[in-house]
Amino acid sequence: MELKMHNSVTVGAKGQVVIPKEVRDMLDIKEGDTLLTITKYNKSVGFVKTEDVEEFIELLKAECHLD
Repeated sequence: MELKMHNSVTVGAKGQVVIPKEVRDMLDIKEGDTLLTITKYNKSVGFVKTEDVEEFIELLKAECHLD
């Protein structure tokens, strides 16, 4: 699994962030999509479209050799 860094984002007053267009396009995120938030060691956060969760879990299993 390739880790990429993208544009920085700013957290607004209500805790909202805007996902950069480049990332939305790459992940095919559209208005109204539901995302699952993922955190690790209270240091990082990520998002996965809920419709892609099963595929994401399989990728993680393969990456961690948990087949």
